[in-house]
Amino acid sequence: MNARLPANSADAAEARAVRFIDGTRLPPEPWANGGGTTRTLARGPEQQGAAPWRVSIATLDGPAKFSQFAGYDRTLVPIDDGAIDLHSQDGQLLARAGQPVHFSGDLHVWVNLPARPVNVLNVMCKRGAFRARVSVAAHSLRVTPAPTHLLVSLAGQWNVDSALLRGVTLPPLNALWISGRPEELALRPSGPGAQLASITIEAVPSEEEGQRQ
Repeated sequence: MNARLPANSADAAEARAVRFIDGTRLPPEPWANGGGTTRTLARGPEQQGAAPWRVSIATLDGPAKFSQFAGYDRTLVPIDDGAIDLHSQDGQLLARAGQPVHFSGDLHVWVNLPARPVNVLNVMCKRGAFRARVSVAAHSLRVTPAPTHLLVSLAGQWNVDSALLRGVTLPPLNALWISGRPEELALRPSGPGAQLASITIEAVPSEEEGQRQ
């Protein structure tokens, strides 16, 4: 379901939009290396044949080797209970539910999991072009969206209110993708155990732009 605001052109509407995404209804896509599946919640417009950033929910069905994405920075958040051991040539990372971990897409990364499906939130950004900030909340909060902002219910149901949105709820694995709407959002969990991921995607200024600022 998409909720868009009036605009003078299609491009303006796309730049100032609110999109609702049901992650449970998205078709699974195979990983680049065929080791698992993922459901893409949002991605940036392709540049030179590749998306400069992507937010997805990946499903791990057991021991797996992650696809390599050279030149990208990655953030992973386990959605299900428990912990995931990530192994790479740089060492080991312990990823716990609701706690983002960061690593380079250049690395060979693999996991050893029991033979049961585990869902993880996966955020990737092309290094030097975009950066992501990922946090997880378990209590009520207020957020002023960045120009590109995603809110993903990892657990429980969340109520969303703003000047634009009234009576909006986010069930588990549902997301709100906000573009160019800076009004403050009030976010409130419904029941114990709820977790909400807040993801901001920011363009990294070029050296030329940085010198002008």
